[in-house]
Amino acid sequence: IYTIDARKVSMEALGKYFPNTPMLAAIVKVSNIMTDEELLNDMEASFKHKFAKKPEVIEGNMKALSLALKEVKKVQ
Repeated sequence: IYTIDARKVSMEALGKYFPNTPMLAAIVKVSNIMTDEELLNDMEASFKHKFAKKPEVIEGNMKALSLALKEVKKVQ
């Protein structure tokens, strides 16, 4: 069992309650479907494409991903 405070991470990184990005990072982390570095690289490319004119959105989401990868905790 793993836990993450996605609300806290999204508020810290984005200033708003958007838990989807932290939750995505948590799922990828615990499932080991790709490395942290692969996730960050792939998501940065995706964000740059989708939010090309909103660099603050890219920065906030990348921060949310990075924080979430560090905040995922195994309970038992």
